[in-house]
Amino acid sequence: MSDTAPRGPILDLKVRWRAGQVVLALAGAMTAVALLRPIAPGGSPRLRLAVTMILGLGVAAAALLSSLRSRGTPEQIAFYVFLVLCLDALGQMVVPYGWPVWPLLTLLIGAVAVAEPPAIGFGIAALAGVLTAADAATREFEAWRPVVASTLGWAALVLALNQGLRGEKRRLSAALAELARVQHGIDHLQDGEGEFPTPAPNTGLRQVSEQGRRSRQAERAAELDRWLSALVGAARAALDAHAVLCFDFDRERDKAYLRAAAGPSALVPDSVLDLRADPFAFLLDRGESFYATDFKRLLWSLPYYAGEVKVGTMLAVPVRTAGVVRGALVVDMLEVQSLGGDAPALVTAFASLVAEAMGQLRAAASREDVGTEFKAVYDVSRQISNLIDPVAIRLRLLSCARELVPHESAAVVMADRAQTRYVVENAEGWAGELEGREVGLLERTWTAWLLKSEEASLLLDDLQAGRDRMPVLVLDEGGSRAESLLAVALRTRQTTIGALVLTGRHGTFDSAAQRVLAIVANQAAAALQAGQMIDHAREAAIHDALTGLHNRRAFDESLDRAVARQDRQGGTFALLLLDIDRFKKLNDTYGHPAGDAALRHTAQLLAHHLRKSDLAARFGGEEFAVILASTERAGALHLAEKVRGEIEKGRLVHDGARLGVTISIGVAVWPEDGREGAALVAAADRALYAAKEGGRNRVVMAAAIAPAAEPSTTA
Repeated sequence: MSDTAPRGPILDLKVRWRAGQVVLALAGAMTAVALLRPIAPGGSPRLRLAVTMILGLGVAAAALLSSLRSRGTPEQIAFYVFLVLCLDALGQMVVPYGWPVWPLLTLLIGAVAVAEPPAIGFGIAALAGVLTAADAATREFEAWRPVVASTLGWAALVLALNQGLRGEKRRLSAALAELARVQHGIDHLQDGEGEFPTPAPNTGLRQVSEQGRRSRQAERAAELDRWLSALVGAARAALDAHAVLCFDFDRERDKAYLRAAAGPSALVPDSVLDLRADPFAFLLDRGESFYATDFKRLLWSLPYYAGEVKVGTMLAVPVRTAGVVRGALVVDMLEVQSLGGDAPALVTAFASLVAEAMGQLRAAASREDVGTEFKAVYDVSRQISNLIDPVAIRLRLLSCARELVPHESAAVVMADRAQTRYVVENAEGWAGELEGREVGLLERTWTAWLLKSEEASLLLDDLQAGRDRMPVLVLDEGGSRAESLLAVALRTRQTTIGALVLTGRHGTFDSAAQRVLAIVANQAAAALQAGQMIDHAREAAIHDALTGLHNRRAFDESLDRAVARQDRQGGTFALLLLDIDRFKKLNDTYGHPAGDAALRHTAQLLAHHLRKSDLAARFGGEEFAVILASTERAGALHLAEKVRGEIEKGRLVHDGARLGVTISIGVAVWPEDGREGAALVAAADRALYAAKEGGRNRVVMAAAIAPAAEPSTTA
């Protein structure tokens, strides 16, 4: 039995959709019945009563479904059809009295033309004309001229109203969009409530007038745009995307404002979009990412492009602050079926960085009155945000701490991904002798305590007092090295990635120093995480996902560099091409998962026997390639035989079956077997083919065979 309570029919979207279809079908059936004029005088009283009751129930049901929040087009059309049928029925009943109903029909058609798209308005006008013609048919079309006149008049009414409203809406939308954009850039950033404030420069000299407040808000908005521009630029480079855009939501006005973008010149700056349209409506409604591919109706007419751009794939990720969707990070590609694999996680990470920047700026605004020290924070944060290299970021963080707060020692520590240990990466003062030391997070140090806790910072003015005495960085750092401690966590939205640790004498640190360094540390953490994401994306782009070895593109580039380097410096290197024997038979017998296991097994044994200067790559399919730096013929032959023997003896068990895996290897040496990269690969491939032809599970040197036309290697 499901634990989820059943939903009522009126709350079930599928039930509502079916009900709308049923009501619309009933309206169509009653339209056909109305053509027979069942309520006209002289008809059967029972039939007249039945039709009247059905019309009443139909209009009530259609009105109920149309009033629901998630109503659809069928319900709306059915409601209007039933209204026309009811007025037509009224006209059939009052015909003997000479009372016309065309004024009521005219009012209804006019209201529909104002409230709905032109297609619905013209449809309702056409229905009224058909019913009027049916009424005239009962009198053998004696009054056909009024029928034609009324039908054409209703169509003209719909056309005139729509044209007038369209022009008025265009003028009003343009004026409102411009007004909203200006107001959003300034008024939206209220003191203490601004979504995206940043530490304003020269805060000690700021004026308290309204003009000064407005000026500071504009400065914050401009600074946020620069920060977001740097983030979207980094995201576009990491994803190799066609365009990356950051939107800010204004729910009161139902608008999405383009705050930053990196992409082609066709992008429209300062775009203002409707929040009620996809992908934004989807993000707000479900709070989940929106993905679309090969959807021309949506992707080829994106409103933030000037003209048609044939976008193939879009991914929109919500940007949340304080658990609320405040914006969106949108990535699009020209290729169809793109943004797969690790791309969604990377886009989500960049969206988190955007939210982090927004949150940091909002927090910084609440501390604006601290004083002129925020001028220094502003300058340092701007410098750190422009850095990508982790070492440069950490050194700039130490330099910032040195400029802002006097201290006797300082260190930047970084936690590993598994959150099991931290490393003293950079340090100065007495902590400099501890650089490179690794400490488990289970050890009793103040740094470990901060990294494990939920605290953003730690300020202790007397480390030697009390019972809970602990070393600051490492267990054997020596007693009485510090009297006062200020440690600030380097924290992202998900986890604590490190800390800035300062020590000094009694009274060295205060709450102002704690506030200032917390802001700088937050910016450094965001920059460090962005750098890590970019490095991870670069690594993923040059490695094979299945084996973890380099991919073909990385191999080709490394081979070209090796040829150029040895040609310039003199020397030699070797190239190995390896192929798993009878790989197709292995797949056919045990299945493709077994083949994947054999590929991983071979890659692991191969990487185990290589030096750091060597490079192993998955060449394609079941083939591998190895570049052996500074290796001559004898050394290459020895290593190839060793790898072949280890793989032959290796035990690979998959799904309870022991698989016998062997390889054939072709070896070529530069420059004897070829001076160009392509020639060297061809020589190694000929040797590999000879090894296959010679019985497999063997090593053949390219120099031992005569040059021939390049054959295709068979498993």
